[in-house]
Amino acid sequence: MDSKDSVQPDPVSASRNVSSPLDENVIIRAVKLNKYFGEKHVLKDIDFEVRKAEVVALIGPSGSGKSTLIRCLNALEQATSGEIYIHGEKLDPFLSVKQLSPIRRELGMVFQNFNLFPHMTVLQNVIEAPLLVRKLSKDQAVALGEQLLTKVGLFEKRDIYPSRLSGGQKQRVAIARALAMQPRALLFDEPTSALDPELVGEVLKVMKDLAYEGSTMVVVTHEMQFARDVSDRVVFMDDGSIVEQGDPEELFRKPQHRRTQAFLERVLSVLP
Repeated sequence: MDSKDSVQPDPVSASRNVSSPLDENVIIRAVKLNKYFGEKHVLKDIDFEVRKAEVVALIGPSGSGKSTLIRCLNALEQATSGEIYIHGEKLDPFLSVKQLSPIRRELGMVFQNFNLFPHMTVLQNVIEAPLLVRKLSKDQAVALGEQLLTKVGLFEKRDIYPSRLSGGQKQRVAIARALAMQPRALLFDEPTSALDPELVGEVLKVMKDLAYEGSTMVVVTHEMQFARDVSDRVVFMDDGSIVEQGDPEELFRKPQHRRTQAFLERVLSVLP
């Protein structure tokens, strides 16, 4: 088999100069990250970093390791081996939840299925963590929550319960909740995959606004238009490896690896 047909990373396009973990502009850094589920090797020697104000889109087929990677980055999954640094501080997955919390809270997580508390109003969902973890006063938390709900276009929904929201509205509340912790970076795990097609746009608009405002974001997505138009870098993963990465326009127009070419030809009607 030609080496370009394998799913091993291309040594030129998949590699990047890895910065020192003490570089203040590097928010997230993973070094030789491996993850096994039983005998299944789902992450294979991943080297990955995200710089301040960078938007990185993770694309690839289902099962390629994208969601596992971002779940390892904030210790929702425990990596089998390798190192993770959050703004220069090493993330030790064997620490207690209490010890992990100061590091983990630097990364806001937005899930596929919202994970809102059904017994709390929209505003209560947003301010719960700032009250308990950041120790804001009630007045400070409410002011912050209302500001963020205005940002995502849901101020008028602050006093209702999640059951009365559409899927798109729930996801926008989830984004406001993640922002309320004032994290250094936001991690999105396929944030539009659970939405009806007509609701996808309202969530992507909020994400685009955050990107244009300079937020640091890692987005696992099947939304190729978003990946190409909004991200600063696209990372293509397959079979647990980073196969290829680079400038979105260049990667979409001239993918170097045959596995990337095959994926894009399948998900795009016409390869740009």
